[in-house]
Amino acid sequence: MILTIASQELSATSDLADSMAAAIARRRARAGRNVLLIYKTTVATDGWLATAIKSGAETREIPAMNIANELVSAKMEYHDIVISMPQLEDAGSLYALATAELAVFAIQADQWRSDRNLISSIHAARTRNPELPVLLLIDNLQGTAGRAIMAALSAQIANVRFLHLSAKKRDETSVGALYQAIYAHCAAACQA
Repeated sequence: MILTIASQELSATSDLADSMAAAIARRRARAGRNVLLIYKTTVATDGWLATAIKSGAETREIPAMNIANELVSAKMEYHDIVISMPQLEDAGSLYALATAELAVFAIQADQWRSDRNLISSIHAARTRNPELPVLLLIDNLQGTAGRAIMAALSAQIANVRFLHLSAKKRDETSVGALYQAIYAHCAAACQA
């Protein structure tokens, strides 16, 4: 499974080891899966880094122009590919999003403003992958701001799911809830 995780809080200076993507990749590896973690190197460039989640794995660089080839070959070698990226509209990010089997976006309700990049990125990815499932993590889904975001995005993005979960939380309960939502394909944890 190719999974992309994008977050408003994610930046090139963020500690990848503390990211939700890394937590999901580690948990998947502990479940006996062969996992590749791919992440953007900087916001200013279109470069990527990749590391297998296993003992002794080394990080290697992926030139921006090779991300498509990397994903094709990695799909044959790894059970799961978890991609951590800022919400960017560069060609590599859009390609990674379009090849995903699930796209996860984290939103902080109190800091959210109409995010045209999020909506246009999803629509662009769905041009290539019309059935792309989208899961939006909203940290305050039950509050006024969270309900407003859910209503606005439901009106603009078809077949979107929502999960009440903060992308900033890395505790075992939060990671476990996201893991269950992702790998149970939002069966019980998500709301339509």
